[in-house]
Amino acid sequence: MVLSFERVGNTALWNNTLGVKSGQFNEKREELRASYMNFREKTAHLVSKISGTLPGLTQHDVSHLDALWEVADLICGDSYPFNPIEAYVFGGAILLHDSALCFEAYDGGVEEVRSTAIWKDTLASVLDSVAYDEAVQISDFAALRYLHAHQAESLTEKSWLDPESKSPLFLIENSFFRKHLGRLIGQIAASHHWSIEEVSNKLPLQVNALPGFPRDWRIDPIKIACMLRCADAAHIDNERAPDFLHALIKRRGVSFTHWKAQNKLASVDVDQSDSTGSTLIFTSTHRFLENESEAWWVAYDAVCMVEKEIRASNALLETRSQQALFQVKRVKGVESPELMSKYIQTEGWSPCMAEVYVGNIENLVRTLGGEKLYGESCDKFEVMVRELIQNARDSIQARKELEKDFKGKILISLEKSSTGYCLCIEDDGVGMSKRVLIGPLLDFGTSFWTSTLVHSEFPGLRSSKFKAVGQFGIGFYSVFMGAEKVVVASRPWNGGSSDVWQLNFNRGLSLRPLLKNTKPDDFKTDISTQVKLDLKPEILVNHEEVEVKRNVAGAENLKINAADFISSLCAALDVSVFFKVGNCDYTEIHRNILLQDDYQCWLDRISYAKYQSTYVSNYISNNVERLRPIVEDGLWHGLAAISTSSHVEQSFLNVRTVGNLCSSVHGRSGEDFIGYVNYLPKSARREGLKFSASPQAIESWAKEQIEILHEKGITPLEKCQLAYSLCYFDIDPIDVANVVVCRNNDFEILSFEELALLSVEEGVAFVKASYMDHVDAYSSIKSMEGKALFRPIRNSNFLSLKMLDGKPENDRSVLGCLFRKIIQLGYKPEVRIESEIGKSMFGMNDALIVTSKTN
Repeated sequence: MVLSFERVGNTALWNNTLGVKSGQFNEKREELRASYMNFREKTAHLVSKISGTLPGLTQHDVSHLDALWEVADLICGDSYPFNPIEAYVFGGAILLHDSALCFEAYDGGVEEVRSTAIWKDTLASVLDSVAYDEAVQISDFAALRYLHAHQAESLTEKSWLDPESKSPLFLIENSFFRKHLGRLIGQIAASHHWSIEEVSNKLPLQVNALPGFPRDWRIDPIKIACMLRCADAAHIDNERAPDFLHALIKRRGVSFTHWKAQNKLASVDVDQSDSTGSTLIFTSTHRFLENESEAWWVAYDAVCMVEKEIRASNALLETRSQQALFQVKRVKGVESPELMSKYIQTEGWSPCMAEVYVGNIENLVRTLGGEKLYGESCDKFEVMVRELIQNARDSIQARKELEKDFKGKILISLEKSSTGYCLCIEDDGVGMSKRVLIGPLLDFGTSFWTSTLVHSEFPGLRSSKFKAVGQFGIGFYSVFMGAEKVVVASRPWNGGSSDVWQLNFNRGLSLRPLLKNTKPDDFKTDISTQVKLDLKPEILVNHEEVEVKRNVAGAENLKINAADFISSLCAALDVSVFFKVGNCDYTEIHRNILLQDDYQCWLDRISYAKYQSTYVSNYISNNVERLRPIVEDGLWHGLAAISTSSHVEQSFLNVRTVGNLCSSVHGRSGEDFIGYVNYLPKSARREGLKFSASPQAIESWAKEQIEILHEKGITPLEKCQLAYSLCYFDIDPIDVANVVVCRNNDFEILSFEELALLSVEEGVAFVKASYMDHVDAYSSIKSMEGKALFRPIRNSNFLSLKMLDGKPENDRSVLGCLFRKIIQLGYKPEVRIESEIGKSMFGMNDALIVTSKTN
């Protein structure tokens, strides 16, 4: 492979250090120069593989590596303090910094990269949105981008076997340089992906000259790392995105936009209008058209990043040595898009700072994360506690995936304070590092579990069985609806007390909470996160009792103690919860639902049986043995029994959960089922409208319920209630349920077959509501002469009378079942409307009459 070295050889950085010259220490220079040239030739072969592994990237071949010498030369200036060993280390770091962006840089090749947690995590996160082959490519890119900087540290120590001699081949052939400089070169190469603070803290301040070399050839690793990061940031031009190669390789999406951005840029230069030579300037060779606006903004952002890197590097270098400061101090035009468009030009449009922004973000968070989201009449205490329990649960479940046999617990305490009540919720889950605490936690609308930070904080979690309940990233902000002061203290679960950081919101919601690296006095050694809320006076009047609303006019609300209230919120939680008031000891108020061994006690508690009539506790005693889990792929989506009683309104016998937490403890009934059923969230408000289990899993559970009911001995009246409950779960009731009708002022309980036969003889009538295609459950009409009048037991989707193309829209409704049974018996159903047969509380009623004729 013939490589042109001319562009490196023409730089002052090379000529003043490793270039051929007469004078003292020429042999040492030649030794370093020869080693570097061999190092470069080998690396050129390695980086040539990058385009095959990641064809979407801009150029990362040896031309890019050589160009970094030119860019660094421009930034540093002609007389920059630089010695031959520093030049060797700098050049080596350039060679290595992107070399691990190909599979050949890893001992295990493709298999090694694809076995990493980052690859598996990425694949798991994108598989739902793209085809498998594309997901693999995305995962390859993400994994190599994530791994390559770290892998660069060890590349000088890695060997490849010569296929003929079987002897090991190293990138640095000279064993002396490899031993004494290889690790440092790798570390500096890796540093181009570090923050500037990490550069300052991780790299040594000075490395002395190698034995046998001049003493003043000492190495300044931080200076070299700053040179590399600035040169790499500033190498953005059409050399890295040539037209012909772009035409050969099909690119799309983000890759295409980045390619387009660089394709129109000329090489970076020093602004000639600045006599000090301290300003870089970027210009375009072609104007960016309107349909290329996204590419223009990519270019602008990249140039702004160059400015940021140069300023940060100079600031760091200034703290160490004025002599090491770069000649270039700034980039022209970064002050605004309008100014930059003079140099990186556009046509047909003008860039400006017309960004979407929020003028009053505190008001936005307060609005979208508070009462406007959950409703002005919401139970604030319920919402706050539920959202914090959810966060704690997710943290614990994440740790269960990372630590075998970990169980986890949530501790909740309530105590009187000088201003009212203080609520404290603690957990021993994965906890939060400082960057999570001040990052995703405060990023309104961004859930940590869906952020890219998960990859680095908890590698392997995305590809594990862990599924977070939190999805929207706004639950935490609900606490400000009812808290005057909020303190969040946390540490990573495997960290120590010195890793505890706390955020203090001392006056409610604030965009600038206080951050402290101190541990609260009551921060237990076995917990990871503690959230303390000083509740507003109106949130909790008496910490011994919480009001639960029946939501029925004239009905008396319940007064529930706080322990039972929180227990019902946790109804289906897969983590145990402990609670205490004041100085009392913690007691278990909820056991992990998967470990629950006393279903009667559990159902008594979540339905507030001890606060209600004996009917509720009696019904539980008589039916608790029918509770069965709704299971799919080993996961529970419910623990319930189909309801067969019509005396269950406002009995609190069932719980609708979202993410296994009660969507609302208020106004619950026992209609359709008792126990809990889990739903998917429609929005951040937790309205569950669709079962989390598949229809197949629901059907399997329902069939078992029907079998149990028949074994136990179901009454004809219970079969009537069963029809409503089965319809709720979209299970066909046609062959197992009954209905109530009135004929000649007498009530009868009939099967659907019997009802269908009546439609042949005399017709079946349904009292239609005046405001919708639905049976009027509140009509005062008791019977119809000469007709079998269907009598509803309760309101339900079973009562739907909606027709579509001459057929009932809902096959599971009473009308749908009647139609299908008529057809099964060989008849043809006909429908007619009889107008104004009577009045109900909502207006005048019509009757829908179903009759049958022989086909």
